[in-house]
Amino acid sequence: MKHTEQTDFEKWLHERTQSLPEPEVSSEFLAAQRRSIYGQLGEPRRNWPSLRWALSLALLVCMLAGGLTLQRLKTARGVSPAISDDQLFSDLSAMEQRNEPKAIQPIHGLFQE
Repeated sequence: MKHTEQTDFEKWLHERTQSLPEPEVSSEFLAAQRRSIYGQLGEPRRNWPSLRWALSLALLVCMLAGGLTLQRLKTARGVSPAISDDQLFSDLSAMEQRNEPKAIQPIHGLFQE
């Protein structure tokens, strides 16, 4: 069986070389391509990664400044939290001391007492 596979491969390789002849490339074309590559190596490249870092840092500074400004506006207006810490802890304690399962609690809203 290996002999047949080898001959099939050889047939395929022969057909491929016949159907796709190697392109003729002149030495002048290759030399011009090499000169172009060497010329590009000598040129300074733009430093995109540092620009990306700078833009990211500028965005971070803007977001931080906006957050601090909003926080100062809230404290200047005297906005207090919606619930005090004592009330929160009292509500949590009451929820933990209930005897019914937590899954039943949303059902109570469906019925009027």
